Amino acid sequence: MCERRRGLHFHRTACRVAIGLLVAVAAGAWADDYTDPPPPTLTISNIPGQKRISITPYPAAEQIHMLRANVLGGVWNEDSSGILSNLTWTAAADGSNAFHRAQVIPLSSNALLTATVLSKLAYGPTPELLDSLATTGPQAFIDEQLAPETIVEHAAEAHTNIAFIESRFGSATNLIVSLPRTTSGPGTASISDLQAWLVLNAVFADRQLLEVLTQFWDNHFVTWANKSANFFGGAQFTGQYPQRAAAELEWRELTHWRDAMQRSNFTFYDMLKASAESPAMLIYLDTASSRGNGGAIPNENYSRELLELFTMGVDNGYDQSDITNMAPCWTGWTLELVHPTNAFNPFAPRSTVRLDPTGPNALTNLYGVWALNFKPNNHATYAKRVFGGKMVPARFGSVYTSKTYGGNSVPGLYELNMPSRTGTNAMQDGYDVVRHLSSLPFTQEFISVKLCRLFVHDGFYTGYQYTDANLSEEGQLVKACMQAWESGNGQLRPVLATIFNSALFRGHGGNAHKVKTPLEFAASALRALRQSTNGSGLHGTWTASTDGYGVVLSEGRAKTAGAASALMRMGSMDLFNREAPDGYPEAASGWVDAGALVERMRFINSLLKPVADTNKNDANGLLTNNVTMPVQLIQLRLPNPADWIDAGKVADLFLHLLFPGEGQASLGYYRTVAIDYLNSGNDGVTSSRFVNLSPSSNANSPYDSRVRGMVAMLMSLQRFQEQ
Repeated sequence: MCERRRGLHFHRTACRVAIGLLVAVAAGAWADDYTDPPPPTLTISNIPGQKRISITPYPAAEQIHMLRANVLGGVWNEDSSGILSNLTWTAAADGSNAFHRAQVIPLSSNALLTATVLSKLAYGPTPELLDSLATTGPQAFIDEQLAPETIVEHAAEAHTNIAFIESRFGSATNLIVSLPRTTSGPGTASISDLQAWLVLNAVFADRQLLEVLTQFWDNHFVTWANKSANFFGGAQFTGQYPQRAAAELEWRELTHWRDAMQRSNFTFYDMLKASAESPAMLIYLDTASSRGNGGAIPNENYSRELLELFTMGVDNGYDQSDITNMAPCWTGWTLELVHPTNAFNPFAPRSTVRLDPTGPNALTNLYGVWALNFKPNNHATYAKRVFGGKMVPARFGSVYTSKTYGGNSVPGLYELNMPSRTGTNAMQDGYDVVRHLSSLPFTQEFISVKLCRLFVHDGFYTGYQYTDANLSEEGQLVKACMQAWESGNGQLRPVLATIFNSALFRGHGGNAHKVKTPLEFAASALRALRQSTNGSGLHGTWTASTDGYGVVLSEGRAKTAGAASALMRMGSMDLFNREAPDGYPEAASGWVDAGALVERMRFINSLLKPVADTNKNDANGLLTNNVTMPVQLIQLRLPNPADWIDAGKVADLFLHLLFPGEGQASLGYYRTVAIDYLNSGNDGVTSSRFVNLSPSSNANSPYDSRVRGMVAMLMSLQRFQEQ
């Protein structure tokens, strides 16, 4: 017989163990994948002269004790007659009957939340952040990260490439794309530079949530840099100009979103408006060439993806007629090469200033900046009706069905009507659309679902019945996010705070249910081993570092990602160059297959090799720009030199840094294999045990090689792939 009990700090299961009789009854199934885990199940093995009980793994178990009672209902005491190792309790048979129960003491809720926060609101923990949050607690980090404008950013001091790359992009008042033969200054950056910049900030930035959300919004409002480059190539620009101009447009998108997120009251409308105005988006979904005058049929690409992927979600409150009826709203929206003084005037004429005063009046000979521009003569000037007669479904509840939308007087009707407009006033059609979409319940739901998938787990979807008394925990969280959105007039910080304060995020539902994307995996690997050797946090003082290019490139800084780059090998993740409009997948299924996992191991193997090792480049010389010095990390974290050759203490150090979301009991097997590796190099040779090695950080010294190999092994295991 078995007993299931849940206490304040542990879960228990009791099963009877009788000599010659094996009884193991399941303690109950785990109802869903994201609730608190069930009590562990005990399995008894019939081995002559021995008691052996195996315990199923329990997430984040700090301690496990085997308890014994001679009679059911009697006093439970720890059974000291046996040994518990790697979830198996073994004792000599003593001829008596008894009941046994596994007592699991989980990791504290604060420690579990710390691990979740650092893997979801950041690109993984660093040794120093683990130290900091152990003192201040995870809530302080959440509050800080939700207000990035209050954080003093030191990323540019941590790696000088950040400022170097930023100097090659334009600013709000200097958006000039590079002139021919220019090699430095604004407008000379390539997509490769922007990719490296994103990686560097992921690894070094203090404003970690800002970096996570930067990638989220760029992936949500996806654009394709290579298509932008082709646009400029088609306009007869040659050399490096097309790629540089494409990079500048991507940079401006990021800058607008990042500026918005550093305002306390930023809204989804702010993000959507910036995307709609982006020249990169105008090119990507063909708005730039869409016309509605003279009987022309407007291009539907942008209106389709705007509804399906950017706001409402697939088949969620619209149909094909709405796509068709919305398309004319965007006719006339394009980009133009205007004088820099007109960069923010969408009605400005094309620049007339020639680079060569005696040269032709061609685009390639004009001085200016590419910017959002509206051509009234290309606009469909007739009246437009979108979502005609459509009502908010009852599943959203009375808050939404009783509202009026878009100037309608009928509650729940979300039809949008725009009058016939001409001239510059006609541009307002597009703004009416994004303003209307940003307030609809379908959009609130879809964006809330995507944010929950990002920060909690993959199992969220659109279509919940929010009036259902038995609404799932996931549905309840989406509903709470929508309520925060509604009461905050579209502000997104309250939505994020709702997620971070939810039981799903703070419990086991938010821990280790997701698989890291290739970017998250690479950045987290570097951050896990990254500590300043002198506490200054300055460039050149890190125990792990990258120049950014070593993660995203394989063929040189002037080119885009090559097949041998780390991100491309691990999943064809070419930042800013996603061809499909749905963005890179968030769900684990998009990243997990045998080949991708092997490539993750391949990246870790290269990352942990010393720079002097000729095998580190692995057919990509830029991989040598990814540097780790785990021995220096040992010496920083273990001040007593005697501990440097203690295999157990060294293993425990890295287990804590790499797997802070697991307790000691859950890491028993990892600890065993780590110690075995340190003592043998994993080759079965035990003549040079770890305690006999001379601590050294010299490349290829026995000690350095042993440590690097052990860390690489741990980072290649399943748990490090998860967040």
